[in-house]
Amino acid sequence: MASHPNYVKKQVAVDTVSWTAVVAPIDCQGVGIKNSVAVDLKIRTDAGDPATQDTIPAGNQEGVMVGRSQGSVQFDAGPQRFRAGETLCYLQAASGTGPALATFVR
Repeated sequence: MASHPNYVKKQVAVDTVSWTAVVAPIDCQGVGIKNSVAVDLKIRTDAGDPATQDTIPAGNQEGVMVGRSQGSVQFDAGPQRFRAGETLCYLQAASGTGPALATFVR
């Protein structure tokens, strides 16, 4: 049986070669990305722009949790910050491979 549709977890396969897109499976307000591997993960909001890069250290997590919008956020026509099917960020492993664990909350 599936869990509540407002709370979804997905494993995201990452490697050292490509920038892997993290795509929202549901309309959501909050996103967490847990680095469950023993090496650092690189994260970017634009795969082609190194100026958007940050690091999620091994065993740590990145989170974006925000209140509901009333349509006042740029490009936002409704209460969800992130829409299903939208790419939220890109991940790449510093070395080796492994999954990151993404959590999405409506």
